[in-house]
Amino acid sequence: MTLPIVRLGKYEWRRIRSGHPWIYPKSIQSVPDRLETGDLVQVLGPREESVGVAVYHPGSKIRLRVLTTEVEVIDQSFFEKRLRAALFYRKKVLPGSNSFRLINSESDGLSGLIIDVYERAVLFQITSAGLEKLKTSMIAAIDNVLDPEILIERNDVANRKFEGLPEHKEVHKTPPNVSLNAYPVTIDGVSYELDLWEGNKTGLYLDQIQNHSKFSKLLEQFPSKRVLDCFSYVGGFSIRAAMNDQVEEVVGLDQSAECVAKAELHAKLNNVDPKCEFIKTNVFDWLREKASGIEPENQFDVIILDPPSFTKNRHAVEGAIRGYRELHVRALKLLKSGGLLFTYSCSHHISDDLLRSIAFESACDTQTHVYEIESHRQSLDHPINPSIPESYYLKGFVYFKKEG
Repeated sequence: MTLPIVRLGKYEWRRIRSGHPWIYPKSIQSVPDRLETGDLVQVLGPREESVGVAVYHPGSKIRLRVLTTEVEVIDQSFFEKRLRAALFYRKKVLPGSNSFRLINSESDGLSGLIIDVYERAVLFQITSAGLEKLKTSMIAAIDNVLDPEILIERNDVANRKFEGLPEHKEVHKTPPNVSLNAYPVTIDGVSYELDLWEGNKTGLYLDQIQNHSKFSKLLEQFPSKRVLDCFSYVGGFSIRAAMNDQVEEVVGLDQSAECVAKAELHAKLNNVDPKCEFIKTNVFDWLREKASGIEPENQFDVIILDPPSFTKNRHAVEGAIRGYRELHVRALKLLKSGGLLFTYSCSHHISDDLLRSIAFESACDTQTHVYEIESHRQSLDHPINPSIPESYYLKGFVYFKKEG
């Protein structure tokens, strides 16, 4: 197999050599003429050593995305091999699970590709022009390895524009008389009705599933009556809280009317709706109002802070810190002594230490004493590759509010 050759210089060579698949223009020394967007190339290092095969994009900040460190054909067999390796790992770390993320982009060696599995439904999302060009082989591999009843392309995400790609949705495979807007699944004992066609992400935040389970176990250790779920989305934490016999009341907050409606539906599906109240609101405004002069009997035993990402890049970190601090200050005022605060950040740019310092500084601001009792991260089907720092993004901590 003969491919056009792109040669690299020494800039960021250590990062590239360690296995990071993104190569920026400053690292490139020479490019053949007449290369087009999505073309496959062989990449050579500063001493002519082989880096592997990559897809090329002349107009992207990520000029090259390395797909393999071997010089091999990128065809259906290649994708099948990657899918089978990813499936083998998921079966090891999530035995018995039939809903999980199968391909998590760079973590699984396929930069710009997401594949989620919900029982017999498979959804994929492409944000790389190179993989878009290889889509036919990829779809054939998905069909051969997974044989799904439903196969949906959910390329309706804004960040496709950075690769010059239009937003696009398509149903590639579906049985008759199946509603894509109300697809029933059961995950870790909780019933959901997913909107595979219009829902946020691909229907559910699978990266929090294992944290839902850890949350449930802590509620057994710390019997609680009132739970507040901020940014409740479709009710993942709320439903798990309401399923606990000790919990009497769950309040879920979200600014999306669609998410509130889904959360209410999920509460009914799991027979916990009498305990649950979901409110469409701006979470910051609600917390600000409720935290002012709150009476002890109206405080909560458990509060979950699981906001959307406040920062997509390092330049927005300062503003994100202000947002996180406000949330923590208000939440600590609303939390009873002896209660638990679960706090999460889904931004790679907010580190563990930064989130931890925000929590402790907020405790100081409110003259509250807390203990850190547990740390959380993204579920194991969203693997963290040490060579790719961006693959670690979701982190969380659980704090116990001391009495006195």
